[in-house]
Amino acid sequence: MKTPHRITLVRGGTSTPIYNPITDEYEQSKGNEVVVPCLVNAITQARVFEEYGNRQDMVIIARFNQPQEPFHTAYFDGSTYKPIEAIDAPKSAIRLRRVSANG
Repeated sequence: MKTPHRITLVRGGTSTPIYNPITDEYEQSKGNEVVVPCLVNAITQARVFEEYGNRQDMVIIARFNQPQEPFHTAYFDGSTYKPIEAIDAPKSAIRLRRVSANG
C-alpha cells in the first residue's frame, strides 16, 4: 500500500484542557506527537449521514501499514481530528472526525 500522506498522532497527555488554579486558566496537557505515514481518504457526506446521522461532520479514514498505539488526537492538513472507531480492513485503519479548534 502506498502511503503518500503524513498524519501527526498525539499519544499520552489529555484531550481535554485541565484547570490550573495557580494561573487561573485552562491548560492543554501535551502528549507525545508522532508523525506517521498513512493513506487518507475522505468519506462522502451521504455516507457520513447514513452511518452517523450528521450532515455537518467531516470524516476521514486513515489507513496505516502497521497497527498504531492508541491516540486521542490527530492533525492532518491543518485540521484537528478525533478518532471515532477502528474499521474492519486488511490493514490497520481508523475513522477520524474533524473537530473545531476548541475541541
